[in-house]
Amino acid sequence: MKTPVLSALPLSSFVWIFSVTKKFWIILGVVFWLYFVISHIPAVWGAYLMTRDGNLGMTGVSGTLWSGRASLASVKVKGADYSLGQMTWELSPFSLLLLKPCAKIETQMDSQQMNGRVCVGLNGSMDVSKATISLPTRLMQMQLPLPVDGKFNLYLDSLAMKNNQVSNLQGKLGWSEAKVFNGVGWMDIGGFGADLADDGNAGVSVHVFDVNSPVHVDITALFLSPTGVSLKGKLSMSEAFAQQANATALLSMLATPTAPDEQGNLQYIVDMTF
Repeated sequence: MKTPVLSALPLSSFVWIFSVTKKFWIILGVVFWLYFVISHIPAVWGAYLMTRDGNLGMTGVSGTLWSGRASLASVKVKGADYSLGQMTWELSPFSLLLLKPCAKIETQMDSQQMNGRVCVGLNGSMDVSKATISLPTRLMQMQLPLPVDGKFNLYLDSLAMKNNQVSNLQGKLGWSEAKVFNGVGWMDIGGFGADLADDGNAGVSVHVFDVNSPVHVDITALFLSPTGVSLKGKLSMSEAFAQQANATALLSMLATPTAPDEQGNLQYIVDMTF
């Protein structure tokens, strides 16, 4: 059996092989050139892409487009600016091809931390996924009807925002070392958890339940768009705890008492909008 030799190939085959090989090297060269150019783009370009919608602000930017740092970052929620502290990011190169830059972001300031994946669209949209956020409750006090203390731990599996309207929200919230000011002093009320979801109308639904708390809670809060909060559900506690915490006056502002249960626990119905 004779071994085929290159000379036996027709001229058209040589032309095709050369053409494919040439295109391969051209494409490879362009890829390396783009990588070299983009890897040297300053971080301020990346900061511009992430802040152009106005929801995120940065100062003291350094590094490169791929891996950058801001000495101070802030995020706008319902018109109010919240400081995030120092921010670092690692940009996904393929997201640039889709014109929707995505980056793994971490922030750090005092007792608050955040890490997760954030994507910013050219149409002003912002998507957050697989994000963990820890912050003191005082940072959210403006959004709450009562003085509170403790720490929030938030996990966002997914969140989409555009024009300050929420969609595609799935997450969980924990409130540890929870305290409420009852008008006289601070009530220690343990801990609580919540399931977060969008309500389908650009608002947020929060189902709150107790975790290791003397106050048993089953309340759904609807944060309506553009404004307004609706609370519906029930809560209960022992009469001894209510007296010790001086909770009666506070509860009369938020809930309507009903008949005690079989164990003698005080029960309340919550149904209010503000």
